[in-house]
Amino acid sequence: MDSLVRFSEINQSKPFKFHLILSSQEISELTRRLDAFNIKKVSLKGVLSPQSLDKWSLKAELRATVKQKCVITFKPVKTIVYETVSRTFSPLASQNANETDDDGTSPVIFDDTLQELNDDIDLAEIIFEELILILPTYPKSEGAELDYYSVTEPGIKPLSDENLKPFAELSEFKNRLLRKNNS
Repeated sequence: MDSLVRFSEINQSKPFKFHLILSSQEISELTRRLDAFNIKKVSLKGVLSPQSLDKWSLKAELRATVKQKCVITFKPVKTIVYETVSRTFSPLASQNANETDDDGTSPVIFDDTLQELNDDIDLAEIIFEELILILPTYPKSEGAELDYYSVTEPGIKPLSDENLKPFAELSEFKNRLLRKNNS
């Protein structure tokens, strides 16, 4: 199946079922865009349903297995994605985005599933957008932790939480002066 769904080519009065399995070339491009080690088993299965003359609803399941680099060890971190995708396509989406009737007191309702209705929908782009939102920004291997180390010149005390407190240093200096004056 081609990832581009053209509204002019589907029946406008009944739901359009789809099952998109990305090709190896599309997966390679997705892997590059997501800066991942590899991605396997990517599919988007669902239905586009007409809600009115110019409004469509997309309900689908996204499945993928993604390996990303651990931000600490650079070893692969595996994430299995099984996510429900929901979008509404309407020409009103662009009008709602341009409205700025926020008076500061009324609650602002934002529908993040609402998108502008164009002549076509790129299901591969929906997969990319969803994976960007779902995948961890800073993947971490189980048990991986950053070690602490400090680099200083020989003979100089390395910075720590204690010696980064300037008033603690002043207090210590004051106490030494008081002890010296009292003796």
